[in-house]
Amino acid sequence: MTAASDDAREIRAMLNESATRLFADHIDAKLLAAARREGWSPELWRIVENAQLPLIGIAEDAGGAGGSVSDWAAVLRLAGRYCAPIPLAETGIAGWLLASCGLPIPKGPLAFGPAHGEIVAAKKTGAQWKLGGKMTRVPWARVAHRLVVLANGPDGAMIACVDPAQCKITHGRNLADEPRDDVALDGVTVAAHLAASAGSIDHAALRLRGALARALMMAGALENALELSVRYAGERVQFGRKIGQFQAIQQELARFAGEVAAAVAAALSAAGALERGENARLAVASAKIRTAHAANEGAQIAHQVHGAIGVTEEFSLHHATRRLWSWREEFGNEAAWAIELGQTIAAAGADALWPTLTKG
Repeated sequence: MTAASDDAREIRAMLNESATRLFADHIDAKLLAAARREGWSPELWRIVENAQLPLIGIAEDAGGAGGSVSDWAAVLRLAGRYCAPIPLAETGIAGWLLASCGLPIPKGPLAFGPAHGEIVAAKKTGAQWKLGGKMTRVPWARVAHRLVVLANGPDGAMIACVDPAQCKITHGRNLADEPRDDVALDGVTVAAHLAASAGSIDHAALRLRGALARALMMAGALENALELSVRYAGERVQFGRKIGQFQAIQQELARFAGEVAAAVAAALSAAGALERGENARLAVASAKIRTAHAANEGAQIAHQVHGAIGVTEEFSLHHATRRLWSWREEFGNEAAWAIELGQTIAAAGADALWPTLTKG
């Protein structure tokens, strides 16, 4: 282990401590209830933006807050754990898109698209670009100050920064009541200096980042659900005993803990692979599959332990489990990523299978 890696670990530990304290101090039942009604928490966003958390992992000279992909992963895991009702992951990915092309990163919450393979066409008219197309279920589009759009230009992929006021936004939401909006771009005008060649950025790279973000956030939400379940099992008394003393409950909680540990390990490993550029697609596919499976198993166990109280609005468990059920479907569910994982491994051939499975 080098001195540089020691320094990186120390910095990440400080970042974890700072972000944990920030989320714990400001996210409570009242804030989450208000965000569910309003679609998000602008108050929390201002606090998080002042702390520069949304742009962690983007170089400072590109307008970011510095740090690595692993630092970004640590923040997203905590955001998932505390069910932060803000576009933290989306702003980070949108900022990464802009920084990748040398474009300035605007202040405020950002959204990006398309996330589901739709085509947005870019045509140049004089000194301006015009965009046309539709993006479906764009996370947080209605609250974004700018939409960062990956468009198809005459010479390949292009990045455009769009004022949402120029678009027609149809409100939608996921199961967790987070905004998932349809965005229609009909001749939207973008200044020439806000469009540039995206280079290696394409729809696959965008989907990969989105899937990694959701895997990390699911890992955090799973930790939250497990903590709540263990605490409740130690408090709830039934038949004269705390339910956590019953062997059947202990067995289920142990199985839940195993699922959480596997999900966290897979998600953090995928972040490290993306940072190093080593088998990132395989690692992210594995993480999305593993965290989605854990979300299914873990949410069932959590609600079985809690009984009827777990689904009530005043109890906090539902904030985590509704997000788990929502996030597992976004940027490709486990079935889609399993197919892609199988195709990728099959295409590499039989001789590459064992080295792929055993590579540390």
